[in-house]
Amino acid sequence: MISSIAEILVNRLVKKEIISGKDIEVYQFGIECFIMKACHIISYFIIAICFHMVLELLIFLMTFMPLRVYAGGYHANTPMKCYIVSCFAVLSVMCLIHLMPTYIMQYSIIVALVVSFVLLIIVPVESRNKTLDETEKIYYKRKAMMLIMIEVGIVIIFRILLWNDISFIIALGMTYELGVALAGKISLADKPLLSN
Repeated sequence: MISSIAEILVNRLVKKEIISGKDIEVYQFGIECFIMKACHIISYFIIAICFHMVLELLIFLMTFMPLRVYAGGYHANTPMKCYIVSCFAVLSVMCLIHLMPTYIMQYSIIVALVVSFVLLIIVPVESRNKTLDETEKIYYKRKAMMLIMIEVGIVIIFRILLWNDISFIIALGMTYELGVALAGKISLADKPLLSN
């Protein structure tokens, strides 16, 4: 369905001579990606609104998404599987935040430190969709390390300020990235990359 919508939009752009006919595939792919990302974000916010937790979702996404870019990890092999897995992840985050006893949230520093230690060892994690050469590995590792240190620092600051819920959400974002990274490592162990 998304590819059909993208195809219609691209054909209209070609008809109006906004884009060149030889670039149809590139534009169609770009529009498909945009529509898919929009569906993801809209679905996340619908889930968060149902839980009355839009702010919590924003804090989680601001923690998880930048780290995901540089730390890497598991990628679903179809757009629909990616959509389902990511929506389920957001739903599980909302449930965890909602159900987590307040006294457990005060341990967010310990969680963030343990998670960051493991992440620093294993990132960046490649996938079949995203292989990295040696230069890219060094670049992505540096960026991931910087983000991890910043996020740990923010967890500590918010914990000192006794904003345990915010520090917990940030630690949770880091924990989810660790889960994605470990899942990526496991999937590569089962079927190694051709370049390795």
